[in-house]
Formats: sequence, structure tokens, C-alpha cells
Amino acid sequence: MTPPADSEVNEAVHELMDRLRQAWERGDGEAYGSLFAEDAQYVTAPGERLHGRKAIADSHQRIFDTIFKGTSVGSSNPPCARTIAPGVVMVEASGSVLFPGETERKVEPNGLMTLIVAKQDDAWRIVSFQNTPTGRWRTIKLLWRYLISRFSAQRSRSSQ
Repeated sequence: MTPPADSEVNEAVHELMDRLRQAWERGDGEAYGSLFAEDAQYVTAPGERLHGRKAIADSHQRIFDTIFKGTSVGSSNPPCARTIAPGVVMVEASGSVLFPGETERKVEPNGLMTLIVAKQDDAWRIVSFQNTPTGRWRTIKLLWRYLISRFSAQRSRSSQ
């Protein structure tokens, strides 16, 4: 069994994950991508394989501008970090994408993430990210939640 990360590494991982969440919530693909190594790899929830920081940033900006516009990411499930080698950590996390008006309390985690994080030039960067969708009927539920959020936003604009 690999040892858990020490408290300094845990703090760095939590900060990195928080910055990732904040970039998502701002819809800022460039800031999101900046947290990855230049040569990082990323496997998206639909199974697309991305290579490099720019591809990760561009891909996320597209979803931030479209289907995930105005979304947030749940943060109540803390990540678990394990040291693999000095300066290299495996992070296991779970979370939920929340559409406008949703609360984490009502949406079960719909993704499992496995990340490899490494210290590069005095900064912790994500070198590998695997995003795995979870939950029964996940795609149907996601589309339903998306439609409800957009319908609610339209109704709200119409009543003003």
C-alpha cells in the first residue's frame, strides 16, 4: 500500500484542486489549463484523449461556453492523495457538476477522477487526469438536469 501524502503535500493538492474548481466556476479555460503540465494528458468524461496544456484549456473553454456554461463543481468530497515517489502524488477524487440552481446536497457525485500530480519548477501541476462518469443513467440524468436548468433560466428571464 502506498503511503498517504504528508500534510504539506496534502495542503498543496487541496489548493490545486480548489484552484481547478475556481477556474471551472469562472468558466476560464486558460486558468483551468494553466494548472496542468505543458505535456499533460487528460481523458475526458466522454472518453476523448487530450494531450498538452493548450488542448486541455481549449477543450474546457468550449464546454464552459456551451453545455457547462454557468456551472459549478461540488466540493464536499475531499480528494485523497497518496505519494507515489518524491514529488509525485496520485489523487483520487469524486465530484458533481452542478447546473445553475442546483445544490450539491441534491446531486450525487457523477464523476470519479484520478490524477497524477507532480512538483515541477516549485509548482504542483497535473500531469495526468482521468475523468470517469459514474452513476446509473448518468447521461440521461445529466441531459435532464441541463434542460431543467436552461428552462428555469429562460422562465426567469421571461418573468423579468
